[in-house]
Amino acid sequence: MSDDTTPKDTQHSLHALKKIEIIVRGEKEPFVKDLLDESTVSGYTIHHNVTGRGEHGFHEGRLLFNDRDGLVMFFAVGQQEAIQTIVDGLTPLFEKSSGVMFVSDTQVVRLDKFLQED
Repeated sequence: MSDDTTPKDTQHSLHALKKIEIIVRGEKEPFVKDLLDESTVSGYTIHHNVTGRGEHGFHEGRLLFNDRDGLVMFFAVGQQEAIQTIVDGLTPLFEKSSGVMFVSDTQVVRLDKFLQED
């Protein structure tokens, strides 16, 4: 019996890269944006008003009139060296203030979208 959800022949190649996810308080957003802008990642995504619970308790996603206390999450994908540079740049921040970062292996189809142009 054939499974129609399994592709029989794909023409898409997957390319291995690293993904970094960063969660910080809104007041640290400019620092993280500057660090990502200065890195060699081609771009990043920002999610505002992140809600969750961690070491410091529950964090409400939407705080009226106060974007600086809310949580912000960044996603970026790049080559190992670029992600390591970001990790190194964030380490001093996390030694002094709350926040987390996660680095994982990921795969992309459109590699050209994730490589910095010279």
